[in-house]
Formats: sequence, structure tokens, C-alpha cells
Amino acid sequence: MRVAALLAVVCGLVACGGSGTVATAPASNRATPSQTQVGHVSIGGLARPYVVFQPSSLSARQKAPLLVAMHAYTTDVGWMESNTHFDDLAARAGFVVVYPQGIGNAWNAGRCCGHDANDDVTFIKDVVDQLVAQGRVDPKRVYATGMSNGGFMAQRLACEAPDRFAAVASVSGSLVTDSCSPSRAISVLEMHGLQDDVVPYNGGVVGGLAYFPPTASNMQQWATRQGCTAGPATTTDGITTTSTWTLCRDGATVMLDAIAGAGHSWFSPAEMQGEPDASQTVWNFFSHAPPLP
Repeated sequence: MRVAALLAVVCGLVACGGSGTVATAPASNRATPSQTQVGHVSIGGLARPYVVFQPSSLSARQKAPLLVAMHAYTTDVGWMESNTHFDDLAARAGFVVVYPQGIGNAWNAGRCCGHDANDDVTFIKDVVDQLVAQGRVDPKRVYATGMSNGGFMAQRLACEAPDRFAAVASVSGSLVTDSCSPSRAISVLEMHGLQDDVVPYNGGVVGGLAYFPPTASNMQQWATRQGCTAGPATTTDGITTTSTWTLCRDGATVMLDAIAGAGHSWFSPAEMQGEPDASQTVWNFFSHAPPLP
């Protein structure tokens, strides 16, 4: 069965919510049934689904890194799987990737965008705990990433669940919680287009969604939270300018990739010449982050 079809069956049984349809990934980018499974966790009496991909090359007894990949507002796990190509990258690099499904195709990341009653922090933590309990992943090497609203959620997890995640990466995202006091330092990456017209790089409100802080200021605040004492050091590679804060507590790193000419997207050279490969950049960042203690 197709990944999206598997999820559609589960959503039909447990009322995932939302009016959006589950997109189907292209056949060339779809995992085989032996590699892909649908699971669910119960939150507030609601069975909430996720899709997990485990490369067949991994040993049944091998504890691999886990990447939690969260979709954007109004999209779904099928979109996230087909646009990031994380399944292919997971097969090459040897990690497990899980795509959780937001209620109504949205995440309650703070001021945007899911319903305040949806406890998405608990949902994501329970998904991680369930996969750890099954013995398939290394609890010290768990990472979270997301696009747009999924990126907001990744940054919220860095604030509220740094005991579960070694690092987070937000693509075209922001921090939209009113407070953030992580219990430990955690590595944080933001990738952002300078021409983003949904989550403006320089901050503001678009479409009545929420107020988004200026991206550079948000990342400086992350560096301050982590106690970074060096940076930002800047380098430029093509259209991408990278700012890096180092000498942070617990070996953490804070990094911002600002991409000239790019808009609101999951970045890919196939979309615009010179754009970085967001999926590879995210995984490279995670690969260099220190594991949880």
C-alpha cells in the first residue's frame, strides 16, 4: 500500500480532523510496505496517526537516529514525505524518519496555527517515546524539523522538550510562543528566504496569521538562551549567508542560513538555481550536533 493510502485508512478510523486531503507521493519516491508503517498514539481520547519509515538496511537490533519531520500548515504527511525526500536520505544515511500528522493539517505551535486545545507537544513526545520503546531508535539522537508551521513546532519543541531532542531545524519557520525557557542548551538551525512573503525575514504580520519576530533577532535570542559566547561568524556560499553562534552551553550550536532571492519554501536546487538542499543541510546539522546526555 502507498504511504498516503495507509495514513488515509488510519485517519478514516480515528478522525484525524481537517478538510485537507492526504497527498500521494510520486511512485519513484515512495517507500515499500516492508519499510513503512502507520502508528498512532492516544492523546485526550483521540488516536493520532503518524507514518514511520525505517530503511530495510537497518538491522532489527540496530538503534538508529530518529528524525521527526513535521508538515506545513494546510499540508500533510504525504506532502512532507514527497517534498523533502527524507526517505531516500534516510536510506543512504541510516536513520529512521517519522512523519506525524497534525489535526486539521496544522500544529499548535503557539500563536499559529492549530487550535489551542490541541496538545501537539505531548503528541510529538509520545510518538518519540513509542518508537524508543519499540527499540528501533537511539533516544540520545532524536531530532525535529519542519516546514513553516512545522518549523514553528520544531522551535516550540526546543523550548519545551529539550530533554527529548538533541537538535531542531526550522525551514521557513519562526518562534511563535510567548515564552521560551529550555531546561538545557539545544542546537537550533533556521533556514529562511530573504523574500519570504508568508513569514517575513524582517518580521511582521501577514494574512492575519500571527506576529513573526525578525528572523535574525529570533536566532540571536536563541544564542542568548544557549549561552553562546562566540559569534555570529558569517560566511557566504553562493546565495546563502550563514551566521553561526558557537561556544554555547552543552556543546550546542545556533545557526541561521539566510537565502537571497528565496521565498517561503522547503529549499531545493530544483526549485531555484543556487538554492541549498534543505534536507541535506538539515541532516548535516543534526549529524554534527552533540547527542543528548
